[in-house]
Amino acid sequence: MVLELKKARPVWQIMFSTHHTDVGLLYTVTGLAFLFMAGVLALMIRTHLFFPGQNFLISDSVTFNRIFTVHGLTMLFLFALPVANGIGNYLVPIMVRYKDMAYPKLNAVAFWMNPIGGALLWLGFSDTSWVSYAPYSVIRAPGPAADMMIFGLKILGISSILSSINFIVTIIKCKHPDLPLRRVPLFAWSMLTVSLMTIIAMPTYAAALIMLLTDRLGVSGFFNPSLGGDPIAYLHLFWFTFHPEVYIFLLPAIGMMYELIPRFSRKPLYSQGSGVFAFVMLGIIGFASWGHHMYSTGMDFTTKVVFMIGTLAAVPASGMHVFNFLATMWGGRIRFAAPMKFAVGGIALFFSAGAGGVLNSAMPLDFISHGTYWVVGHMHLFLTGTIAFGFVGMVYYMFPFITGRMYSEKLANVHFILMLWGTVQVFFTQHLLGLAGMARRIYDYPPEYTSWVELNQIATVGAWILGAGFVAFLANLLYYSSKGKEANMDDPFGLGGKYYYPYQAKNPHHASGY
Repeated sequence: MVLELKKARPVWQIMFSTHHTDVGLLYTVTGLAFLFMAGVLALMIRTHLFFPGQNFLISDSVTFNRIFTVHGLTMLFLFALPVANGIGNYLVPIMVRYKDMAYPKLNAVAFWMNPIGGALLWLGFSDTSWVSYAPYSVIRAPGPAADMMIFGLKILGISSILSSINFIVTIIKCKHPDLPLRRVPLFAWSMLTVSLMTIIAMPTYAAALIMLLTDRLGVSGFFNPSLGGDPIAYLHLFWFTFHPEVYIFLLPAIGMMYELIPRFSRKPLYSQGSGVFAFVMLGIIGFASWGHHMYSTGMDFTTKVVFMIGTLAAVPASGMHVFNFLATMWGGRIRFAAPMKFAVGGIALFFSAGAGGVLNSAMPLDFISHGTYWVVGHMHLFLTGTIAFGFVGMVYYMFPFITGRMYSEKLANVHFILMLWGTVQVFFTQHLLGLAGMARRIYDYPPEYTSWVELNQIATVGAWILGAGFVAFLANLLYYSSKGKEANMDDPFGLGGKYYYPYQAKNPHHASGY
């Protein structure tokens, strides 16, 4: 069946809609817009580090720190979370066979807090770094910029909590009576897991931000050493939220891969139960391992061992997902369309990033790698190599359902090659920079360190290649959303067979009925 395309609606109708597919579109488009904005900042950082001693794009260390701060916060709070929420808004009500999210108006309110919080972050352009470590963020950080950042983060945190409440109620209370929770698709399980984690973790960070703000206003001294405060206490509050936050960013991408791999393998999923178990275990383990970020802060040996064991417990749980993916693909009639390419690439990079994390969990090795570019490479392999690959693959998969048209497979292949090549070149090289001793958040480095110069140049070229891949992605989305060939909505990817099923149409306003 070739779809008869419907007339496009005015943008304002989508902007002020409360339907879950419209809100999902808003989340996804906004998240992708912030991705490109933060990507420009990343390219500025890498270009600045191409040669030592240059100030062509970034004139001083304060400007560098501002760019670094806004880049990090944008990628985490304004790209990773909104895109996951956007795709979740699209699919979760359909997966649980309900007409909409449980609280549609609250859903729209949660979305509109994102551009407001993002505007505060970008207008302030604080130099505290994305972690806002005390005591610098209390004593020395410029007032208006840091205060705007704190208020922006508070708004984004409230948005995350409201969205999480909506997902939890929709999945648990609004699912069809004939659909047991154990049979709910694994992407919905990933959203349920991260929503429960957000409800538990985010209030701790909210409390830390309030304490940070009152310290800055001079009415308290929680983290100010001159007033008897303890900066290490801020680290505990921060990492209690942000180590689980790593899984909050990661698990939706894993859930998206569970949507893509069985379909493009044209086989049923190998094990639904093990996928559910692994999601729940990673949700619990996320709260058992925050202290491995703090080995070098004077923590006693017994506590370090506990956190090391908690960190290593993530390995078998993550391995269950990888085994599930490989077992599903084994013997399947795999069609390597763009969504499947990105899913398989994400699995490979997920394994690589996890291997680097195992090294960081070991106390003696962590003292070598801590605070170096090894950690930067490890973190970005997760964020770009797994999360972005999963998100991009799912966007390509949903493209015909949203627009009624097909993207360019050739241009998507160019995107995949450039993105995989660039990701490996820049972030694997950053691991080597860390082993060579280069500290993270560094503004400049001596030209006599020839290994640093060479590795930074390799990483910067990789970043440019990665950026070129995303330019191809943007061109594919924009051009073929209006000029692409009309999609066969019964089976837009030609998968066929009983293991493929199109999502049920819910929104008659969209071209595809989505």
